[in-house]
Amino acid sequence: MESFSNWFCLNSRSNFTIDAQINQSDAQYYFGRHDTKLRLQKQVRRAFIDPGVPKMMIYGPYGSGKTQTLFYLYHFLQNEVQVIDGSRPHLVYIPVEMQERSKASNLHMQLMQALGKETVSGWVRKLFETSPNLDAALNQLTSDVNVAIALRELRAPGEASFAAWRWLTCQGLAAKDLSQLGLTADLSTSGSKDMAEALVAVGHLAKKVNQVLIFLIDEMESLQNVRAGDAAESIHLYVRNLAEKKNSFVGFLIGFKADVPDDAPEILRRSDVMSRVGNQNFLDIPPLPAVSDVKTFMKELLKNLTDEEKVKARIAESGLDTEVGMFPFDSVAFEQLADYATQDITRALPRNIINAINECAIQAWDEEKALIDATIVDAVAPFIFQ
Repeated sequence: MESFSNWFCLNSRSNFTIDAQINQSDAQYYFGRHDTKLRLQKQVRRAFIDPGVPKMMIYGPYGSGKTQTLFYLYHFLQNEVQVIDGSRPHLVYIPVEMQERSKASNLHMQLMQALGKETVSGWVRKLFETSPNLDAALNQLTSDVNVAIALRELRAPGEASFAAWRWLTCQGLAAKDLSQLGLTADLSTSGSKDMAEALVAVGHLAKKVNQVLIFLIDEMESLQNVRAGDAAESIHLYVRNLAEKKNSFVGFLIGFKADVPDDAPEILRRSDVMSRVGNQNFLDIPPLPAVSDVKTFMKELLKNLTDEEKVKARIAESGLDTEVGMFPFDSVAFEQLADYATQDITRALPRNIINAINECAIQAWDEEKALIDATIVDAVAPFIFQ
């Protein structure tokens, strides 16, 4: 039997799923939400003027496409906002994991580890190559002498370099190691403000070597897991300090699950955080609101994921009742699936629509049907959109 991919003229892929975490090229896709896409692009572009880097919160229900939104913005920043005042975006995607007793140090460690020692060490070496006095250049990045010392140690390989990285990532150092490096305090036991300022110093370093550091932080609904009051407060202060106007060096695009703003992690919706980020930078990714929106989403997905020339040839050869952007559905089944998707607006989500397309296609392939017809949609869709 012909393969599923060939049966439906798929374009170098095994099914109709898009997942940029598996297939990097899928980051380019943002189907069916033209107005939302333009709004996202606008907010990102203007952020490089004020506050200097993007600081945005992106939320929506499960399955609405928050992760795809972050990856689309990654693609947009990488390919369409390539140079900002002579600097290029350095983008770091990270799905965070926070637990009951997680503190600011846990979040800081995850961000720094995702950025990577080699990246920061490379920036220090580049600054060394372009500065007549490295110590003076590092001291310009931060008012914290300890941060400057730790960054300096990253320039050369060796145990001191690894100890400095452990310090910068809040992994904790023994008194002996602190003394050998000339550090007067351990960052892991310092306050949230010091941790945030250490990260901002790294962002300032990046800017000195023509990079703009931007984190795309996913799954921040895990902040709901933090139960200990002191731990939650430390994370709140860390995020608030990163949101400060004076931080024009470290950007963040934070994605989290929330049906409405009140469902957001309490840490992220406190007034002092929201006022610093700005209401205009809290962007919701809602369900697709109407049948026409679902049809647009389906058409764009089906057109982009199939080989247009092969589809046209298949339609012509077999006289199929379909067209590019509708194939592999016949015209009735296409309309029918869009109707199913919008019977309950809360279910009209990209994840559900993609799942329905895949399941219908698998059923058609299994039955050796050239097109998905109404009987297949009736058999599959109720279980997905129930």
